[in-house]
Amino acid sequence: MTIDELVLFGTISKPFSFQGQLIVYSNFNSISSKTVFVNIDDSYVPFKLVNSSLHKKNLFKFNLSGINDEEKAKSLVKKEVYIKKDELVKNEDSLDFLINFTLYNKKVFIGPIISTISRIGQDLIVVDYKNKNVLIPFAKQLITNIDKEEQILEMDLPNGLLQI
Repeated sequence: MTIDELVLFGTISKPFSFQGQLIVYSNFNSISSKTVFVNIDDSYVPFKLVNSSLHKKNLFKFNLSGINDEEKAKSLVKKEVYIKKDELVKNEDSLDFLINFTLYNKKVFIGPIISTISRIGQDLIVVDYKNKNVLIPFAKQLITNIDKEEQILEMDLPNGLLQI
């Protein structure tokens, strides 16, 4: 599985029980996937999603096949969880429509938008820039044009933002 076929669903924040349940932080309201991919040492390792439920706002409880004790669960803390793009359930008010758009900065190609992150106070887009994931604030004052038909987002980014 390659990153081009996946979208960031969330991040494993902590174990939930001694039986291997995990708490996953996500900006999605639901998940319909049967398989999730956990980024372990830059490899996307598939896990069967045995059970998932919404725990609290932005938090899911996951049971992954093969993760059945607290030690295994702890080894996955802070790992990113991905799902296949074609299994994405979009939130109506999210920026997920931008996934697969191409980002330009002052008419200069930057890269494809591979994910979005909604945080209180600041939404972010994740761009594949020179084979690295770069977080860029999605702020109205930075946007110069959104072309939904051509799937192009044009921005006027502050100097040095891409070098962080």
